[in-house]
Amino acid sequence: MKLKNKLKWIISIFFLGFSIFAGIMHQIKGGGPDGSPSTDALCPFGGMETLYSLITTGDYIKKVEPSSLILLIAIIVLTILIGRAFCGYLCPLGTIQSIINKIAKKLNIKQIKVNENLDKILRYAKYAVLLLVLYTTYKAGELIIKPYDPWATFMHLGNGSEIFEEFLIGFVLLITIVISSAFIERAWCKYFCPLGATLAILSPLRIFKIKRNSTSCISCTACTKNCPMGLNIHSCEAVSSMECISCNECTTSCPVPKTLEMKKWNFKLSVNKTASLIIAVLVLVIGLSAITGQFKTASSTKEVLIENGQANPDNIKGYMTINDICKEFNIDKDIFLEKAKLPKNTDLNTSLKNLKTDFQEKGIEFEPDTARKVVKELIK
Repeated sequence: MKLKNKLKWIISIFFLGFSIFAGIMHQIKGGGPDGSPSTDALCPFGGMETLYSLITTGDYIKKVEPSSLILLIAIIVLTILIGRAFCGYLCPLGTIQSIINKIAKKLNIKQIKVNENLDKILRYAKYAVLLLVLYTTYKAGELIIKPYDPWATFMHLGNGSEIFEEFLIGFVLLITIVISSAFIERAWCKYFCPLGATLAILSPLRIFKIKRNSTSCISCTACTKNCPMGLNIHSCEAVSSMECISCNECTTSCPVPKTLEMKKWNFKLSVNKTASLIIAVLVLVIGLSAITGQFKTASSTKEVLIENGQANPDNIKGYMTINDICKEFNIDKDIFLEKAKLPKNTDLNTSLKNLKTDFQEKGIEFEPDTARKVVKELIK
């Protein structure tokens, strides 16, 4: 890793660390208005998944919050400015793949060279995945693909063995991505990532592109060898491929100054300026939305429970308390406790998820689904 590209790696590792921290905090504090933001609330692809519902009904689909749409907007702005910088700088799953591949190369693990024709075909697969995810999500009106999502799986690893109940296929996919990264750099990004496909479609609109000065180029192919997306940088005047993730690995690997530069006309973006622009766009878009109260990472208990104009017991979540439930469904707390066969001294302000753990130690069976069943019986 070259010193000139250090800022890019600092940004990438920071966002990976932040994502891990957010996942852990969500497991500890739970979700909801008083909890910690969920994976869905911090995922820009959620903005794409809820777009149809937002346009047709004005509502977000379940588990997706306004913050997802704001993040999507920020990433789209970045893409129009400098291409798929989210993939190159910010995506935690992309960073994990790059780290694993670099370690593998240090250990002299032989890299797999995918057949050129097969590679071209596989690169279209991510667009098929994008269409599949959006179609099934729009049709179902919910995140029906979530159990298969490797990133959602990663963010729920703290759940221990419970992860296999909800994310078994997602876990298998995550392990496959991790293992494949040691042999094929960014295989997931190249072939299957639906968010990558979304940004690839927008990337031809980018203002700044990486351009090669053919007069000073010595044809050493260092740029091509270091491109994580396997592009032939040394043979093109301007990198216009939709696969370019604007990571600047090519520009920093070039031994001849001013031969590979990200620019538009005579205006050039150095590696440091590129990194600064990325942070500036994020701060500006997210900051403005936060100031105006639009960056909302969780809905109120009432908003989560309401469906088709009335509270639905099936929407009761583990972060909710008995007090919350009884208030929204207009149920007497003592009657709820009696029906659920819970002690009268039960802490009504403890989340259902934590009550489950507390009661297990006392030999009492209780979980969020118990609360759902009790409420259904009481509101008949």
